[in-house]
Amino acid sequence: MKKYTLLLSAIVLAFLLPYSALAWGNKGHAIVAEVAFSLLDNGTKEKVRKALGTMTIEEAANWMDNIRRDHRYDYMKSWHYLNLDKGMQYQNTGEDNIVNALNKAIGELEHKGRLDDSEVRLDLLVVFHLVGDMAMPLHVGYGDDKGGNTVEVTYEGHRANLHHVWDSRIIESEGITTEDCVACYRRMSKRDIDQNKVINVVEWIKEPRSMLGSVYNLPPDNNIDQAYIDRSKKIIEQQLTIAGIRLAAVLEQVFKS
Repeated sequence: MKKYTLLLSAIVLAFLLPYSALAWGNKGHAIVAEVAFSLLDNGTKEKVRKALGTMTIEEAANWMDNIRRDHRYDYMKSWHYLNLDKGMQYQNTGEDNIVNALNKAIGELEHKGRLDDSEVRLDLLVVFHLVGDMAMPLHVGYGDDKGGNTVEVTYEGHRANLHHVWDSRIIESEGITTEDCVACYRRMSKRDIDQNKVINVVEWIKEPRSMLGSVYNLPPDNNIDQAYIDRSKKIIEQQLTIAGIRLAAVLEQVFKS
């Protein structure tokens, strides 16, 4: 009961706080959830909705960002990302990061019969959000610039940081939609789709990490031009789609009869 009360109060608080994106932004995380649901059968969808209670899938996908100012959840702050120096391979040292948090939540959901409803819901909220975060290249980026947060750029004539450009500015200004990502899914080969359905959180790091070269290939004076936006838009659509495929795979494994 205590966990349920804490979760409920945090949900209420989330809608009272001003929004500031951490990864993919509100719209991006909603797209990931919507792509995932488009790939599930009706029975699995119903079970997920029941586990979420009154929350929509879009609210679930953004919950971890929306409660970041509730200090009772400060322990989750490091769950959103992984800092890994350039050229380094991931080694699990047991620290609190996106890999370990996501693996723990998935593992607990795989044995959800041992959990009460509030614990299932909390793990589900973590999965909804972190599968999306992990597909964003700068959330598995470099610690020296805090995942692009200290890299100053100019976007549409205004100062911004590189992380913000990737998490929401391009999605919003280019009007990326769920339909765009569903179309991206339909263009993918069966081999690529099947590979992304394999649930291996450590392996999931590799693809977004491989895209960091493109992310940091900035125009002169870090003045974001249309060529950079067009190139980045394709990557973002692909990564949102891949996150949707992976989220669907987890939900299917956990909830499908």
